[in-house]
Amino acid sequence: MQYKKIDKEIIVKVIKGEKIVEAIKEVCRKEEIVNGWIEGIGALDWAEIAHYNVANKKYSSFVLEEALEMVSLIGNVFLGEEGEIIVHTHAAVSRPDGEMRGGHLAEARIGGAGEIKITPLTSRIAKKYDEETGLKLIQI
Repeated sequence: MQYKKIDKEIIVKVIKGEKIVEAIKEVCRKEEIVNGWIEGIGALDWAEIAHYNVANKKYSSFVLEEALEMVSLIGNVFLGEEGEIIVHTHAAVSRPDGEMRGGHLAEARIGGAGEIKITPLTSRIAKKYDEETGLKLIQI
């Protein structure tokens, strides 16, 4: 993974074989980013995509292991209650026949290229566990 600060943003190049969420966390740790927004595109060869069921407060997931275009990656970075960096991403991917799949991106591996922009926020906002949904939600 390589990255460069440009103006107030960080441009990340995730290299073939590397994992996206892992790379984002590493950049955030190195640059001390605890709040920000993420967007990106790329080519994958593996992805684990999840769906959250609010009724039972559980994720279910499926794995795609084939050539995939990451049509859209969007997400955020926030500080958790214990001081951990929480990276929350969603993605839309297309299969070779154009069929789209998407949801919460648990993790994905770059199969060709990954280009991601992290826009740090200057104010700090934390995420806290919400009993009703079972999710860590931003506190405003």
